[in-house]
Amino acid sequence: MLATPDLAGIWPVFASLAGAVTSNPTAPVAVNAGFGWTAAGVWTAVLMLVGIVIRQIGPWRKQTIEAEQRLRDDLLGRVTRLEQVRDRERRRHEAERALDRHRLNNVTQCFDALLLLIEAAPEKASDTVARIKEMRATQLKAESLEKAAIHAVDIAEEAEAL
Repeated sequence: MLATPDLAGIWPVFASLAGAVTSNPTAPVAVNAGFGWTAAGVWTAVLMLVGIVIRQIGPWRKQTIEAEQRLRDDLLGRVTRLEQVRDRERRRHEAERALDRHRLNNVTQCFDALLLLIEAAPEKASDTVARIKEMRATQLKAESLEKAAIHAVDIAEEAEAL
C-alpha cells in the first residue's frame, strides 16, 4: 500500500479524500461541481454584454442609414451641379460653333463678292477692294458683339450658379 501523507491536520476534506483513495482506489470521488458565485458573475457579465450589444444595434443601424443618406444626397447634389456645368458648356460650345459658321459664311461671301466684282470690272478693282474692306470691318464689329454676348451669357450663368 502507498503511504499517504497526513492531510487531516491541514484540511479535513483532503483527509477524507485521501482515506477514500487509499481504502478503495476504484471508488468514485465526489467532486463539488455546483453553480458557484464565480460562474454566476461570468454569466451575468455575458448576458449584460449581449444585452448592451442588442440595444446598440438599433442606434448603430440608424447611424449607418443616416450616413448613407448624407452620402447619397451629397452625390446627387454633385451630379446635379456637374450636369448644370455640362449643359452650360454645351450651350456655350453651340453658340461658339454658330459664331464660327457665321464668320466663315461672311468670309466666303466677301471672297465671292470680290471675285465677282473683279471679273465684272477689273479696272475698278481698287474701288471694289475698298468696299469689301468696309464690309469686312462691319462684319468684324458684328462678330465682336456676338462674342461679347456669348461671354456675357457665360458670366451671367456663372454668377447665377453661385
